[in-house]
Amino acid sequence: MSKLPCGIYKITNLKNNKVYIGQSENIFIRRKQHFSELRSGHHPNKEMQKDYTKQNGRGFRWDVVEYCGLMELNEREKYWIDTYDAVSKGYNKGWQPYKRKLKTKQKYGYGHK
Repeated sequence: MSKLPCGIYKITNLKNNKVYIGQSENIFIRRKQHFSELRSGHHPNKEMQKDYTKQNGRGFRWDVVEYCGLMELNEREKYWIDTYDAVSKGYNKGWQPYKRKLKTKQKYGYGHK
């Protein structure tokens, strides 16, 4: 089994310094999804979509914040959201921990005992 680039990422609006913190089992695929949705005008984060459209897609940077294990994602995402104050000063309004499916957990060896 190959190890996926699992971890926490950050999208930064360089014009206003707002950030979006996210997590993924494969952060590089997630990056493509985010920017595809933004380019098409269908990103679920309406505030980030509005800024992206207003700036003609310019001035947004994506960075890996931290690589971590699958079962650490929620904890580490929350840590980085708090560190960057991404709820009150960024794009993470209404953040909720991700509920990973049992099937995914079992696939990577984290199932119930």
